[in-house]
Amino acid sequence: MNLQDNTYAAFMLDYAAGALSPAERLAADLHRALSPEGRRNAEMLDSLGGLLLESGAGPLASMPRLTDPDTAPPPRNREPSDLAPYVDRDLLALPWRKSIFGVKTLPTNMKMVELLRLDPGERAPQHGHGRRDVTVVLVGTFADEFGVYERGDLAFAVPGMKHEPRAVGDAPCVCLIATEAGRPLRGLLGLFGLAGRRSEAA
Repeated sequence: MNLQDNTYAAFMLDYAAGALSPAERLAADLHRALSPEGRRNAEMLDSLGGLLLESGAGPLASMPRLTDPDTAPPPRNREPSDLAPYVDRDLLALPWRKSIFGVKTLPTNMKMVELLRLDPGERAPQHGHGRRDVTVVLVGTFADEFGVYERGDLAFAVPGMKHEPRAVGDAPCVCLIATEAGRPLRGLLGLFGLAGRRSEAA
């Protein structure tokens, strides 16, 4: 079990509990839609939560019930049409623009969510994080110092972590990045991994 495993488990529990921000919930919904493992894990947690509520056991049992459990609607899952802009369209044909850091990005219509594209062999600059980013792969494959991520996989960047994502294989990689609200990336120097080196030298 590594940091990514623990972060993934906590993230999926928050997803099942409805505790994620809209941006992070979109990443989780896409993981569920694109990854067989994500679908299995989400369905298992949905079932487990329902069983705990029905049995009156566990931490969920002590929560006040706002509706009768027999008439309460099931948890709302995002409609497939809501995911279509990320799943059913040609993402490579979008009007990508290079950011000041040299990588192709595209804003979305949701706050705290953007798309990132890495072409074959391309690397994003090494950078550090001041808050959590959740990345879901929509097209292709990327790797960093912590693993290799394919379509539907989630990757987490936690505060203080530094990494250098790169496209893997002969196809471009497109990812959706959901950033939690809070502190921004550790300044422009953090994008290049310089902020950490400067503080270590002090």
